[in-house]
Amino acid sequence: MKRLLLLVAGLGFGFVAWGLQISQIEFDLVVEQDQVYSLTFLVRNDAERAQTITLYLGDWDRDLNGTNRFYPPGTMERSLAGWLSLPFTQLALAPEEAAEVTVELSVPSSEQVSLAGTYWGIIFVQGEPRAMEQAGTTVMAIERFGVKVYATIAGTEVSEGRVTKLEVTPGEEGYQVVIYYENTGNVHQRVSGTLEVIDRTGAVVQELELGEFPILPGAVRRVAADLPPLVRGIYQLRAVMDYGGETLVAGVTVLRVRS
Repeated sequence: MKRLLLLVAGLGFGFVAWGLQISQIEFDLVVEQDQVYSLTFLVRNDAERAQTITLYLGDWDRDLNGTNRFYPPGTMERSLAGWLSLPFTQLALAPEEAAEVTVELSVPSSEQVSLAGTYWGIIFVQGEPRAMEQAGTTVMAIERFGVKVYATIAGTEVSEGRVTKLEVTPGEEGYQVVIYYENTGNVHQRVSGTLEVIDRTGAVVQELELGEFPILPGAVRRVAADLPPLVRGIYQLRAVMDYGGETLVAGVTVLRVRS
């Protein structure tokens, strides 16, 4: 029996899987209410055979670790899927043929609804099922890409955040420190930070860079860092996060090293 395998990827010309190429992986717009915007990208069939491409809309968010999760359109409170209009739902492409896709984004008027902050959705571009071998088994795989769309209402942006807690767990060597950051504002953020280890004299004895990550409004992100072994003593661990606002935010905890 053949199994169905759904492969999900990011995209672009340069964002390529088996046979499809997409020229744009993301649209990040600042918009006004009661205005219409056009989002245009190219889809190219690089497969050796013709295929019919399917377009459809969805919602998405990220889990604690930053992994994308996908839902039917209209699921999320800040969904903009209802603002998007597709020019078609299916498109036949010959081998090496490319086509332009223009999607309209119609932002509701202030008379219809009061909007503030960032809203988001996703445009899926999906190819036809095709057979492939995986671990000695033939599976039917579907190539699917997602084009993310963000729309932030101009003049309503509130960028805020906080570190909700730090957790420290001993490892085989050193410690694992887990930082929980919450986006308490109403806009999509890109957050970076550092983890500082401070001894009883107030000196910073270790400093680790925390990689930049994106986070949606209202979401919580889990960020893990591996801390090298420390000599015996009492330390303050301080996670300092930069979310692009006027101030930095921090969270602290105490680590006692007994041996």
